[in-house]
Amino acid sequence: MSESISKRSAKKKAFTLVELLIVIIIVGILAGMMLLSAGSATDSAKAARIISDLRNMKAAALLYWSDNGSWPIWYYDKGSSTYKAIPPASPGPENYSDLTTMGDGYWVGAMRASGDHSLAFSVADLQELSNGVKKSIEKQAEKTGLYGDTFTGMPYLPDMDNLQKFNADQHNMLLSVINK
Repeated sequence: MSESISKRSAKKKAFTLVELLIVIIIVGILAGMMLLSAGSATDSAKAARIISDLRNMKAAALLYWSDNGSWPIWYYDKGSSTYKAIPPASPGPENYSDLTTMGDGYWVGAMRASGDHSLAFSVADLQELSNGVKKSIEKQAEKTGLYGDTFTGMPYLPDMDNLQKFNADQHNMLLSVINK
């Protein structure tokens, strides 16, 4: 009789296949939820970095203006993988900032409107970024005073009188007005 009791207790100590499958399914669901939130956090962090880089380029342009009495034209040249200044003999952003390399799928520059030398803006080219990052920027655009535009080629000249708040579905350029 004691032998049958020990067989029963041995069977009771093990998990059934159904119980193990339920645990595996629950762990899989939780892992999937964590991956979704981690992707969102990554997009938000990248958006914050782009906005910070845009502000740093704005500060560099203000330093350039205080030294030279005019606004710079700085843009990233993918062909040479370096920042260019117009005119070529003028100081580039490397003299005023450490933002001299392309970011992870974006570049940041500073420019003046060619017709009116009193208008200036810092700009970020977001053409290669994912829609998730652009949506994160859009959420922050209203409170940080960021505008959007569509890139039409170089020289890049947005309509400074009709700037719109950044919209991830419509714009691929992010603008911050330096002086208007």
